[in-house]
Amino acid sequence: MKIVIVGAGAVGGYFGARLHEAGANVTFFVRENRAKQLKHNGLHINSVKGNSIWEQPSYITDTNDIKDVDLVILATKGYHLENSINSWKALISDRTFLLPLLNGVKHYSILFEQFGKEKVIGGLANIVSTLDDVGHVIHTSKVDKITFGTLHPQQEPICETLAKWTSQANIQATYSDKISEAIWEKYMFITAFSGVTTASDVTTGPIREVGVTKDTFMQLLQEMKAIANAEGVALTDKHIETAWKTMEVLPEQSTSSMHQDFRKGLPIEVDYLQGFALQLAQQHQLDVPVLQTIYAMIKAKSYQT
Repeated sequence: MKIVIVGAGAVGGYFGARLHEAGANVTFFVRENRAKQLKHNGLHINSVKGNSIWEQPSYITDTNDIKDVDLVILATKGYHLENSINSWKALISDRTFLLPLLNGVKHYSILFEQFGKEKVIGGLANIVSTLDDVGHVIHTSKVDKITFGTLHPQQEPICETLAKWTSQANIQATYSDKISEAIWEKYMFITAFSGVTTASDVTTGPIREVGVTKDTFMQLLQEMKAIANAEGVALTDKHIETAWKTMEVLPEQSTSSMHQDFRKGLPIEVDYLQGFALQLAQQHQLDVPVLQTIYAMIKAKSYQT
């Protein structure tokens, strides 16, 4: 199976390196600046699950440089998606499927419209990672999970092949028969986690220990569950319990990628995550005061920077 990963950042770089380590045929599609980093520095994974060095990672900056791609894994930020599609869509041939690992759910409607529902596999990633100054991946938690599953019957063979490769890699992977539920469970968690960490400028520890902050986090999970239910996805209180258990096992200094990006002065996914959830809530006439407040606070902080 020939895999191209769009983006070699903290998510794409990590999972691409782990799949390469397992013997998979992996190539990154990147912009020129990232290509220079990969050429001069290689791709190092500094991880609590074991380090890895890929001295000469395979990458392209032009889609004409590769043919017959079986799977394109999208590992970009959500706010880059629409503007980036034209740069990589030539990778998609009759044989090619797409696996998005983006946060949230907004991207599915965009990809369905562009490529057809039969082309787009359901997927998500759970990982706490970032890039250092030279472009190496710093992975600080034992969580490094890919979940994927079919959204159309034509995707079964490619998902079975992907399941084989991910089972051989040093990652956690699940081929799920309830992928829509898994996507929304992740969306619920990441909206709360990124929202509270960024709005309050704190890490996991204080959220767990300060009662009123924990209450805010839990209320935001409940609001996201209500939005999922209105969208026809059967999230329950059990999913909320699981989300909190995830918070309990994260290191005290862990934080969200949005919070890390905010602290670095980089663009953040607030409109793509909290903003889109707010739009869905308004469409369903749901009252979501915590979500609205968190969104408003982050927008104000972003405006100041």
